[in-house]
Amino acid sequence: MQKWVRFGGIWLLMIMLWQGCAASKPQHDVKNIAGEYQKGLDFMAKKNWIKSEETFTFIVYNDPAGEYADDAQYSLAETWYFREEYLIAIDEYDRLIQRMPNSPLIPQASWRKAECYYLLSPDYRLDQTLSERALKELQNFVDIFPQDENRIQAAKYIVEIRSKLAHKLYGSGVLYLKLREWDSAKLYFDVVLENYYDTEYLENALMGKAEALVGENKADEAESLLAQINPGELDNDQKKQLARVNAELTKLRKQPTD
Repeated sequence: MQKWVRFGGIWLLMIMLWQGCAASKPQHDVKNIAGEYQKGLDFMAKKNWIKSEETFTFIVYNDPAGEYADDAQYSLAETWYFREEYLIAIDEYDRLIQRMPNSPLIPQASWRKAECYYLLSPDYRLDQTLSERALKELQNFVDIFPQDENRIQAAKYIVEIRSKLAHKLYGSGVLYLKLREWDSAKLYFDVVLENYYDTEYLENALMGKAEALVGENKADEAESLLAQINPGELDNDQKKQLARVNAELTKLRKQPTD
C-alpha cells in the first residue's frame, strides 16, 4: 500500500510540473496580431532572439495576408541576422522579397540579403563562391535601388569584394610563377588585367605577367607591360617587385642571342 501511495505522489508531482511548464509557455493570441507583433519587438529589444523568432513565426503563419505580415517576416529574418546565422537569414529575407513584392520593406530586405552574403565572404585564400555571390547581390542592389541610403556602403563592399577576388587570382598566378608554369601564370594575371583593372592588383598583375614573359624569353613583350606602370604610384613592396622583374629583364637582355 505504501508503495502505491508513493507512486501516486510521484505521478501527481509529474502532472503538476507538466502543468506548470505548460502554463509558463508563451501563449499567442491570433485575435490580437498587433499585440503579438509588439510582443515580438519587445523580445528583440531584450535580445531574446528565440522568443522573438517564435512570436514573428506565429504571425507569419497565422496571418500571412494581414497588416503585420511583411513586418513580421522582416523581423523574423532579423532575429537570424543578429544571431549571425546569415544563411538562414537570407532565406527569410528571400521569403519577404518573393512573396510580398509590394512591401515597402523590399529595399531594406534586399540590402540585408546582400549584406549577409558579404559577411559570409571568406578570406581570399579560400573558395570564393560566396564572395562572387556577394558581389552579384551587391551590384543588383545598387542597380535596382540607386537612391537607397545604403548604396554608398554597398559600393564600398563592392570595391572590397572585387579586391579580394583579384587577390585570389593574383595569388594563383604567383603560385604558377614559382612552379615556372608560365602559360598558367599568364592566364591568371590576364583575368586580373581584364576583369579587375580597377583594383590595387593591376600593377601587380602587370609585373607578374611581365615576369612570366621573361621566363619565356619574351623581353620585348615584358618591357612593353612594365612601361605601363608608374613607379611613383607603387608602394614599397610593389617597388621591390618591379626592381626584381627589371633585374630579370636586364639579365635576359644580356644573354647572347643565337
